[in-house]
Parts: sequence; structure tokens; C-alpha cells
Amino acid sequence: MRYPTLNPAILAEIARHPGATLAGSIYAVAEADRLATAEHLVHAGLWIHADVIMDDLTHWGVDLSLVRTLSERRIGPLDVHVIAPELDGLISEICAQRVNRITFPFESCPDLDAVADIARRIRSSGAAAWLAVAPGTDFAEVRPCFETIDGLLVMLIEPGSTGAADPALAARAGQTGPGLPSGVDGGVDAANLGACLGAGASYVVSGRALLSSSSSTAAGSPGSASSTATGRTPKGR
Repeated sequence: MRYPTLNPAILAEIARHPGATLAGSIYAVAEADRLATAEHLVHAGLWIHADVIMDDLTHWGVDLSLVRTLSERRIGPLDVHVIAPELDGLISEICAQRVNRITFPFESCPDLDAVADIARRIRSSGAAAWLAVAPGTDFAEVRPCFETIDGLLVMLIEPGSTGAADPALAARAGQTGPGLPSGVDGGVDAANLGACLGAGASYVVSGRALLSSSSSTAAGSPGSASSTATGRTPKGR
């Protein structure tokens, strides 16, 4: 494959913010290119962000077999973002791997005790436990979870959808307090990255905007605005 050319404007903006971490979303490239893209990200000093998505008992997004491969080959740092209505089985499968971080959705947890329990399970596997919060969620409902998690990922678009990011949501990243790191994900590009970092995000996930020269930008691939081969559309990164 041809390695993607990492967007120089995004890299330059990150460099202007010491302490900020950039992750490339490998879901934004064609499935056949994801392993090589992950290796390329690590060589560039970036994190790998892998969306593992399950809907109606069907896996799509980044396949768990690739997560296992990355784990076995110690390719990372690796953040696995679980997007599913039911978390129990997926969390167990991913906890069995050697990953650096597991991010799970607040909206899939029935109550605050469930958030705390999943976070404990993740930590017991050796990974950090981050919580993702969708745009439509009342942020006040998430605040009580801050003491039980290791970080908060603010979604700028609805998980599993496409479209433009809502930069106003980045303000949530600055509302976690000094003891809890926060990040942003969904439609992050060179135009809105500065605002996200200025709002307080220390971790940024970018996909298509970062991996600008990937072969996945062809029509119909996961990195394009059109549907994937499964008939579903990816997050609008």
C-alpha cells in the first residue's frame, strides 16, 4: 500500500501545544490498509485509535482480529474505542488483549454503577478506562462518573455517523477539572483542531483529515463520506 501522508497542518498545530496527544483513526482507511497504517502512525510518534463497532450482533468497524494482531506484535500505543449497545462481551474480549486504553460509551451503561464496574474491569486488565460521551447526552449526567474513570472522550458528532463536527461541544473537554484528562473525537480537522485544543482537549482523534493521502479516500471506502462495504457509514472523522 501507499502510506498515507499525515496532514502537515494537523501535525503543526499539535506541535504548538506541548502535552497534546494525537491519535489516528484506522477505521478511516480501507480494511486491507489498517495494519500498515497503524504501524505508520506509531513510527510517527502517534497513537492508534481503533473503533470496534457492534450492531445487532454483527461486528463492523475495526475487526477484533486486528486488535489481537496489534496486541500480539506490541504495536501501539493503542486506544480501542468500543461502540455498541451492549458492552459486556466486547469489553471482556478486548480486556483479554494487551492494549493501552479502552474507551467505552456512557450511553450504553444503564447506570453509574455500571460505568464504575466496567472501568474497574478495564483497569484490572492493565489498560486505562476512558468514557465517551455523545453530543446529545446531558453533560450533567456524566459528571458523577469523573471519579471512577481515567479520562473523558468528547464526541463532536454522534458515534457511528458522518457529518461536520460541532466545535461548540469541544467546550466539554475543558469542564472535567485538572485531575481528569479529556479528548475530542469526530470530524476533527485542521480547521477546528486549534479550537478543540484551546477548549482544553489534551487528546485528539482524527481520521480522514489526518490520513489525507490514504487509499481509503476512494469512493465507497470507510474513509469516504459514502457507505462502507457493509452498507453502514463510518464516524465522520
